Amino acid sequence: MADANEDYFYEALPFAETHPDHLGAIGVLFGLRPAPPARCRVLEIGTATGGNVLPMAAAFPESRFVALDRAEDSLAVARKHAEGARLANLALHLADIRAFEDEPGSFDYIVCHGVYSWVPDDAREAIRRVVRRHLAPHGLAYISFNTLPGWHLRGAIRDMLRREVGTEGSAAERVAKARAFLRFLGTEAPGSDPARAWLASELQTLAELSDHYLIGEHLAPNNHAEYFADFVRDMEGAGLAFVTDAHVPLVFPERLGPAADEAVRARAGSGDLVSLQQSLDLLELRCFRRAVLCRDDAPLSPRVSADRIFSLVLASPLAPGTTAPNLAEGVEETFVGPGGAIGTDQATLKAALVTLSEYTPGGLPFDALAWQTGEKLGLAAFEGEARARLARNLLGLYTKGAIRLWASPKPVAQAPAKHPRAFPFARYQASVGSPFCTTLLHEGVQVDTFDRAILARMDGTRDASALTEAALEDARRCVVSVEMNGAPCTDAEVFAEITEQKLLRFARMGFLME
Repeated sequence: MADANEDYFYEALPFAETHPDHLGAIGVLFGLRPAPPARCRVLEIGTATGGNVLPMAAAFPESRFVALDRAEDSLAVARKHAEGARLANLALHLADIRAFEDEPGSFDYIVCHGVYSWVPDDAREAIRRVVRRHLAPHGLAYISFNTLPGWHLRGAIRDMLRREVGTEGSAAERVAKARAFLRFLGTEAPGSDPARAWLASELQTLAELSDHYLIGEHLAPNNHAEYFADFVRDMEGAGLAFVTDAHVPLVFPERLGPAADEAVRARAGSGDLVSLQQSLDLLELRCFRRAVLCRDDAPLSPRVSADRIFSLVLASPLAPGTTAPNLAEGVEETFVGPGGAIGTDQATLKAALVTLSEYTPGGLPFDALAWQTGEKLGLAAFEGEARARLARNLLGLYTKGAIRLWASPKPVAQAPAKHPRAFPFARYQASVGSPFCTTLLHEGVQVDTFDRAILARMDGTRDASALTEAALEDARRCVVSVEMNGAPCTDAEVFAEITEQKLLRFARMGFLME
C-alpha cells in the first residue's frame, strides 16, 4: 500500500479470488500444473493487517507463506494475529517491494491485491520484476488494478475529494471532511441530468463502503488507472503472460447478450484475447480488473478443454426450484441461486446440480460427482461420452458464474455435528472480538456478539447445550446482547433456539469442519 496514510490502518479482508484453491483451478483449466494448495509457497505483496494471508496460512499448515508491507503499524497488527493464531508457517516482513529479493522461482502463487494502481511508477515496475523473478515455472500471480475508461468517471469524484480535503490533518480528520463533502454532492438539485443520476449511484456506493476504502482509494496520493491493453503490454515486457480474469465469467462477451457478443467479437477481429478484453472494457466502461498471470515461458493453453475439470472440485450455490425435481430427460427443471435462475431439461446436468446442492457449500471432486450423478439416474456406469458431456455442461455453467472450481477439497461439514468444530482461524477471530470472521471458503462474514460467543468455543468439545450455556454466561456478563420486545433477554429456551439457528447458518456459510 501507499504510505501517505500510515496513521490509518487499511482494513484487510479475505478475497476468495486470491486463494490458491481458486488460482490453482484456473491454472489447471489453462493447461498448467500448479502446486497443490496444501503444499505450496505463497507471496503476498501489500498484506496490510494480514486479513487475506492469515486465514490462508491457517488453512494450509504445510504450505509456506511470506507477506510484505511497508506500513509498520499495520504489519504489527498482522504479527499480533499471526502469533495469537499460532501460525508458524507465515513470515511477515517490513519491506519495500523495490528492495525485495528471494530465491528465483520460489513462489507458486503471488498475490498483489489493492496495491498496483496505488503506488508510484517505480514501485509498479518493481512489482512486475519481483513477480517474474520469483514465480515458479507453473505458478500463478494475481494483480488487481484500476482500469480505463471506467475510472475516468470514478476518478472525477476522487479529484474533487482530493481538492476539497487537501493533505493536512490526520487521516481520520480527512475522512470526516471527505464524508461531509460527499453529503454535499448528494444534495438534491432540480433537473434530470444523466450525470447527476450517475453521481447519485456512485455516492450511494461510497456511503456503503468503509472509511478504510475511502482513504485508500480516493484520498491516497497515487491512483494510477490504465487501459487493459497497456497493462498487458507492461506485463509482457516484464516476461509475464495474461491468463484470464480472476472472476472468469467476466472474460466472456456472450454474457452481455447476442448483440453485444457479436459487436465485441467483430471489433476484436482475429480473436486475439487482449483485443477482445479491451473491447469488453470499452463497452462496459470497466473500472477494475483482477488479472491472473503466469510466466511467459509457461506451457499456457489459450483454449480451455472440458476434460481438465476431471481433477478439480466443483461447488454450486444453485438449488432446485422444487422440492422433488424430475430428473427425466426432456423435462425442464429450474435451479435458483444468488445470480438468478437457470433451466435445463438434460437428465445428467439436473442430477449433477441436485447432487451439488446436497453438498453445498463444500462441493465434490468431479469423480465423486459423476458417480453420484450416475447413481441418481440408475446408471450402471457413467463413463465415456456421458462423462464428457457432463463436464462440458458444468464448464459452461462455470463460465456463467453458476459453478465454482477449486484445486483441492474443502474440509467443510454439510451440517452441524453433535460437537461442532469451526475453522480454527475463525475461532481465533471470534475470541479477539473481530467484526468479521473467515470461512473455510475464504470469505469474510460479518458476525455479532452471539456469533462470536459460540464460534470462539466451537473446538469440537462442546455440544449445542454447552454452547448455549456459554452464550448465556456471556449475556450475564453483558458481553452478548439479545433483546426481546425491546428488553434484554437471558431466557435459556430463547438462547437454545438462537444457537440452533446460528449453527445451521455457520454450516451454510462454510465455518464448520468435517
